[in-house]
Amino acid sequence: MKIKQLHIQNYKSLVDFKLENLPAFAAVVGPNASGKSNIFEALEFTNYVCRFPFEATSFFGGLKNIYSYQATPGKKMSFYYKFDNDININFSLGITPQRNLDGFEDVYSIGQEPILDLGKEENPFLFLDIRDKNKRDNFLEVVRQKHLTYNNEFEIFIDNFSRLLVGKTFLNRSFQLQSRLHTNASNLSQILAQILDSEKKDDFFEWLRILIPEFRDIEIRKSNIDGSSEFFLYEMTSTRPFSRHLISDGTFNILSLMAAVFQNENPQFLCIEEPEYGLHPQAIELLVNFLREKSEEKGHHILLNTHSQTLVRCLEPHEIILVNKVNGATIAKQLTADNAVNIKTDEAWLSNAFGGGVL
Repeated sequence: MKIKQLHIQNYKSLVDFKLENLPAFAAVVGPNASGKSNIFEALEFTNYVCRFPFEATSFFGGLKNIYSYQATPGKKMSFYYKFDNDININFSLGITPQRNLDGFEDVYSIGQEPILDLGKEENPFLFLDIRDKNKRDNFLEVVRQKHLTYNNEFEIFIDNFSRLLVGKTFLNRSFQLQSRLHTNASNLSQILAQILDSEKKDDFFEWLRILIPEFRDIEIRKSNIDGSSEFFLYEMTSTRPFSRHLISDGTFNILSLMAAVFQNENPQFLCIEEPEYGLHPQAIELLVNFLREKSEEKGHHILLNTHSQTLVRCLEPHEIILVNKVNGATIAKQLTADNAVNIKTDEAWLSNAFGGGVL
């Protein structure tokens, strides 16, 4: 899965933000308050608009909290995604806020354009039609009849999107699916139970033993009272298990990141914030290799954001998107293989040899 073009306007600091030819595995790199999280939140917001068109803004604190301060009055928030297919598959969404004398109302209109450019179709397939199974099936049938190549990118983005920032409870929004890891990993026990009850268990355990050298086993205990689950971790040198409250933040982070990748066999769109949290430098390197490998193997689109020197050192130049904020607006510089230098990637970044993503 690959995004050919991304264009976001007037969402927080993303006044006129553009990315092109986004690799399947990449990292957004930049200083604090440069807008890295806003990029991921804008992707998440688009997903929510599709699922809850006229309630979506309420999950993000209301329109007044996401509409850019830099926007010209009356301008809409717009989100344009073009996927890398043989056909012109893209979707465009425009949200126009309505104002009153006191400022913003949380009221808006949604404008849409046809998802697939097949010429003049009597019943074009629009952004919000993805929620309608019959319209979705009809759209796929048109694609098959015309013998076009379509890799389900739009459906992957809507159906299998996850944003993860472990431990940040304020990011845990309402109506998150129970079958998918929540943004703050609060339902980790439930997702681990699903993984351990599947054919993915052996592969999952093999990677855990690489990233957590003392790891031996995981046990899921289910409450007879309310049906809730709790996981316990066993180490090589101990016969007694460790509950969630006894393991380190780094170990919990590793379990969460691994669970996010293994929660679905189908291709996913994963936005992972600060994956380096609580991890040893060697574990960070192993984790980057794991995420890169699973992206290639399973067709996942995995985006990271970071300001970790150790993580940047593990990246290839073409996997790096540098961001800075200029006059209140987030801007991006995408690196390519041509940006390779004769020093380590992190040194080139922090010395500003790449020309961006620094204080």
